[in-house]
Amino acid sequence: MKKRKIIRGIILTVLLICTAYLIYSIITNPLGEHDIMFALAVTAGFIALAYDKEKE
Repeated sequence: MKKRKIIRGIILTVLLICTAYLIYSIITNPLGEHDIMFALAVTAGFIALAYDKEKE
């Protein structure tokens, strides 16, 4: 159980760093091209993390 919490924490940290990068890239270049697949992958990661937590 403790190992699972550590892995969830690492995944959450990576997702938050990716979210911060997405927000930074949108703020610095609001009209430029942005990678929508990266944003969708981060969103899917948060959804999967929430679904896994509900399942427990």
